[in-house]
Amino acid sequence: MATTPTWQAATSGQLPKANQVNQLLGTHQVQILYPALRKANQSTAGSGTQQSNGTYIAQSFTTAVGQTQVGYVVLTISTTGGLTGLLPPTALSIHANNAGAPAATALQTVTIASEYVATGPSTSIFPLPTTGLTASTTYWLVINASGDSTHHFNWSKSNQVSGCSTSTNGTTWTAQAFGLLYEVWDQTISGTTPILTWQDGGARWSSLTYNADNTVATVAEYTAGQTSTGYVQSYRNITYSGGSMTAVA
Repeated sequence: MATTPTWQAATSGQLPKANQVNQLLGTHQVQILYPALRKANQSTAGSGTQQSNGTYIAQSFTTAVGQTQVGYVVLTISTTGGLTGLLPPTALSIHANNAGAPAATALQTVTIASEYVATGPSTSIFPLPTTGLTASTTYWLVINASGDSTHHFNWSKSNQVSGCSTSTNGTTWTAQAFGLLYEVWDQTISGTTPILTWQDGGARWSSLTYNADNTVATVAEYTAGQTSTGYVQSYRNITYSGGSMTAVA
């Protein structure tokens, strides 16, 4: 795989430069993720959610015996006021454990755009391809603080009485008396249809769903912009007739 390109930002009103044109012609890093094996989860719902406004949210998990990789995660989350454009993209990361709390440095990070997340609690899948983990060891999933009292992410609680920690600054953490709903999947290939792509170190990622006949049903794609507010998030539904694609909306 090629290394992640060094992007060259353009200046408004300026003619394209050679290094800006060439970046479009180079080989881009792409990792394709297939249905895998679920290695850790809390899937029984509790009551309520933890909000991201002014609050970093973390959920611990333990890698399985022999597990040294994560491919993707599934979270039960939602947004409040997310479709107004006032909820900026935020980071979902994997962190090592440091004295019972997330370590400061993220091992891998994916950007979550609010357009990809439903306004009511539902499962959302995110690529987080991470290697070099230690088996049977505690790690953390962390969503950064994002939004305000009327525009924020909501992570649904599980029926557990521990597992979640929160922070107002991403450094000092407080353990909570509840857990959160999550699933951690490895990179084992256990299916034949790709479900996620991870490009240029997460500058672009996509998610695909399928119909019963294995035709593509939906495609969602996030692409980073030159600024955090300049991103593109697209979601397309594909329809068929007689086995042939007839529309993309």
